[in-house]
Amino acid sequence: MTGLLERKCLAVLAVLGLIAALLAVNPRQATADADNPDVDNPAEYSACVGAAAADAGFEDTEGISGEDAINCLAHYGIAQGRTETMFSPRETISRWQMALFLSRAAGPAGVILPASPPDNGFTDIGALSEDAQAAANNLASLGIMVGTSATTFSPNTSVTRGSMAIMLDAFLSKAARGEGGADTTKLSPDDNVFTDITNAPRNEYIAIRRVYELGITKGVTETLYRPTQAVTREQMALFISRTLAHTVARPAGLSIQAEQDTATGSGTDGTDGEEITFIISARNDEFQALTDVPVDVFTSTDPDTAFKEDGTCDTGTTIRGGAAKCEVDRNDERTGGEGDLVISVSIDADTTIWAWTGDVEDKYDNDETTSAMLEIPFQKGATKLLVSHDLDDDQTKMKFGRTVKVTIQVADEDNNPVAKEDVELTISQTIRAAAATEGARPENSSSNSQKTDASGKIELSFTQNDPSTSDDTDATVVLVITDRDTTDDIVLKDGEGEDPGAVEEPDALSNDGMVRLNAAENPAAVRMGLAWSDDAATAANHTFKLSQRDEYTMASDEGPGAGSSVTATVINEYGEPVGGVTINFDSNDEDGLNAVEKKSGATGARNGARRIAWSRDSTEGGIETIFGDAVVGCDDSLVACEEMNDQRIGENDDGAVVHYWPAKADDATEMDEDDIIVIRDAENNTIVFKTIKGDCPDDRKDDPETADPMNEECTETDDTSSIAVYDDNDHFTVGTQPVTMEDFEKELDAKNDDGDPKYDMIELVNYSDTASEVSSFTITESPADPPPTS
Repeated sequence: MTGLLERKCLAVLAVLGLIAALLAVNPRQATADADNPDVDNPAEYSACVGAAAADAGFEDTEGISGEDAINCLAHYGIAQGRTETMFSPRETISRWQMALFLSRAAGPAGVILPASPPDNGFTDIGALSEDAQAAANNLASLGIMVGTSATTFSPNTSVTRGSMAIMLDAFLSKAARGEGGADTTKLSPDDNVFTDITNAPRNEYIAIRRVYELGITKGVTETLYRPTQAVTREQMALFISRTLAHTVARPAGLSIQAEQDTATGSGTDGTDGEEITFIISARNDEFQALTDVPVDVFTSTDPDTAFKEDGTCDTGTTIRGGAAKCEVDRNDERTGGEGDLVISVSIDADTTIWAWTGDVEDKYDNDETTSAMLEIPFQKGATKLLVSHDLDDDQTKMKFGRTVKVTIQVADEDNNPVAKEDVELTISQTIRAAAATEGARPENSSSNSQKTDASGKIELSFTQNDPSTSDDTDATVVLVITDRDTTDDIVLKDGEGEDPGAVEEPDALSNDGMVRLNAAENPAAVRMGLAWSDDAATAANHTFKLSQRDEYTMASDEGPGAGSSVTATVINEYGEPVGGVTINFDSNDEDGLNAVEKKSGATGARNGARRIAWSRDSTEGGIETIFGDAVVGCDDSLVACEEMNDQRIGENDDGAVVHYWPAKADDATEMDEDDIIVIRDAENNTIVFKTIKGDCPDDRKDDPETADPMNEECTETDDTSSIAVYDDNDHFTVGTQPVTMEDFEKELDAKNDDGDPKYDMIELVNYSDTASEVSSFTITESPADPPPTS
């Protein structure tokens, strides 16, 4: 492997053994403040990747902000610790120490020092070591670190933050600019963020502004630089590591880094690939560029299946350049004059990229070949603007004086936030007040444009006060949110990512209190209504819900058995809890909730909730359906009754919950078409599935939650539930394709076009919940319905 490099490079490479101990990391960008838009010229790449990111073993730097920079300088030999294990990051540095640091940084950065140190006439450096004297004279001759007078260097004077800026600015003027580094000869600072540098010497003032624009410093605070403050060893490491990022300095060996950490999709579904630029750098042990080195590059979107058992490349890898995959050949691209190779790869899925080198016809062996590796995650691109509010789900209006927050968030097709900045929207607002004796009358209208922030978000707040002293006044804020850029692939959706629908009436409010509708059937706009009122709450508009602590509890007969609880909550249309409402609970399981003697009680005034807990003493896996209803009395404070009878609410989809009492799964060597997955708990590596055994109606088998759970033909003894636990020692199959545990969990969460789980059936073979045993899990789709017969 070293033969080619010996022919191509300096003899010193014989001791290098070719690019040993290569590390693969995403680069930590060398910007001082990557999120600050005022930093106009940050370095695109870093000097602190690969081997330079390795832990140097200092015990007193763990967790501090400069830890990575200190490790980086240790790799380059620029700054070692006070001892092998102590760096002393808070200690300040003197000018003679700084001269040594910059002198050692010169080689990797391409700064050419004089062949023989000149004598600059400093009379106060004679007590220093020869290395320190040479460093002071060399840097002074280059104008990087000048004396404090014609004859003095002041070696023991502390380096200040202002003088450090001057040194680093001058250092970059002598350094070789690296790929992605700024051209400092064309740098024109246009920001003046620090308020305490105005009275600094002119050369300090200019240098501070320049290094800020380069991302080398971000100040002690957002507005204070503290130019007279002494530099600590930690700060020095941060300053120099960020400076090196603009130069040709790259770690010894082969390193790879990308211009960005993540690839983001585009297109109408956000899955179109993004072209990402990578830089592959080759350096010897002295950090000098290795030119004309062939680099073989290959990628994989599934690293677990990229290699065969013998370490050679498998079908899961893809060639990137060259004539042969995973083999060095004469067609592979080579490093240029600066020892770098820049390539571009289209990323449309989570991708791992490998780079390595050797002699022509060498083949890659993942068990033996050293390589640089980098993982680039792929996130789907922006396809939606989700419009939501912070009201409760069933709240239809607000009391006057209440503030509501409306959030507009850029998102991908899975409703995950996307940090897309500067998406411009027009937000039109109309405030209307209505009294019982008057028609709707516009009171105030306005319109303005806003752009999403760095997180892809716009947040708006609205508050309405009562416009009338009467008790029959309502007020509505109608918003129309319009995407100003109709040429992109982003569409407006409601907060759940659904299509908003169509407007039926100009001032229509939906029964959930908020209109999430297209304005005038314009797909680039969403209409929203927010209602305030001082009307009394109406019992007919109360919302009743049942919820449970857990979806499943392992069946048990130990002690009192396995326990669970269910909570009923009554909320009025203002989102306020309603107390004193009687809740009746019921169940279809005589061994479950129905075994509890008292199954009713009133909701609490403070939370509108009533909770009941119970135990089920059985090892048999079962499925229990819990019912509840709320009885609201005829009360003039809630509703004008007019001899109205008691009203029952909650007899709907929210009036019942299903709780699973799964038993430990048994081995099933043959697929049972009635073993259906009901709970996918990836956090606990758990799957709960049910087996339908009873003589149940067909719709119960397809979706038992939608059928009548009290059907006499479907008692609690018909259906059973089981629980299976998996780990990375098990085998996994999706359909007929073996997969990794990670991909298995992804497919467990996969949805079909209807939004239902794609894979809903499970087969277990040789199942055991013992970690050392190997179980086989297979998930499949439900059998397709037979085609209709004519």
